[in-house]
Amino acid sequence: MTASSNPPTNAESVAGFDHTIPLAVEALERRARDVESVAGAGDDAAVVKAYAAARFFIVQVDVDMRVLLRAMAASPAARVTTEKLLALVLRESIEGVYRVLGDLQRTARTQEGQFAGFLDVDALTAAQSTYKAAVRDIADDRAFTETLTQIRNEVAAHMFSDEVGIESAAAWVVSRSVMPKTDDAMFNSLIFSRSIQVLRALHALDEGLAAIRRM
Repeated sequence: MTASSNPPTNAESVAGFDHTIPLAVEALERRARDVESVAGAGDDAAVVKAYAAARFFIVQVDVDMRVLLRAMAASPAARVTTEKLLALVLRESIEGVYRVLGDLQRTARTQEGQFAGFLDVDALTAAQSTYKAAVRDIADDRAFTETLTQIRNEVAAHMFSDEVGIESAAAWVVSRSVMPKTDDAMFNSLIFSRSIQVLRALHALDEGLAAIRRM
């Protein structure tokens, strides 16, 4: 979508997600089986395990984001729930994805034994760099990432605990209650627009990681 183009209607967005979500879930199930299949492998298979884990995590974030974006488009009035959960997943698209890519990078640089040539390290580095460049404006926006972390810690992950009072959850509901409930209101949500940005970057990253395997 370009800045000058009109955004899709909510119905068009829902239809698009209805097409892609089942495909993404199928991919996620395959990735989960890949993780299980190498769970008992020896230490020399560390790079294979890290590769399976990274690809699973990336597709998991992708699926969660697609499902929540669809829900936000299908029911603007449900923004009080969908937006806080999107914040949770969006934070993982930076913090979590960076972490699994870093783990994969470190493991790939110590490939040994029968899996010494399992991954193309240079291609991995390129895919990692491309993803970071695609989401750098989000990762570098300290105020925004701190807001995501606050939503995650005080609203989405811990609605009520010894550390987090019910006031945080109440404040979130009040803040969302004044937001417009019209179909196009979601396009004014920074969490929504940046989730779309990340979704595209995740898709490119998954394709990039698919191409780095040499064995």
